[in-house]
Amino acid sequence: MGKVKQTLMEALDLDEMNDVRTMTTFNPNNDPVYSIPLSELVNLWRAKYGDTWIDVSEIEDDFWSDASARLHTNKKMEELNHHSDNSPWARLKEDA
Repeated sequence: MGKVKQTLMEALDLDEMNDVRTMTTFNPNNDPVYSIPLSELVNLWRAKYGDTWIDVSEIEDDFWSDASARLHTNKKMEELNHHSDNSPWARLKEDA
């Protein structure tokens, strides 16, 4: 085993043959969307989208998609499901 690899294995405390790390456990403390204060997330959303209606089904970026979900969960978003369209439109509430 090379010196660099050995140093990395020791730093990570991994046994090369027995320890496998996977991404199956979600930890919100390690995700920027969930680790920043909600008020800061509101400000970031407002800076990016302002008060415009956004079709949330078209948000492709993971950060903004998760941000939308967190803002919805915390009732910071106004929703519009127009009778002629099935797309979920949303924007920040005025008092968010």
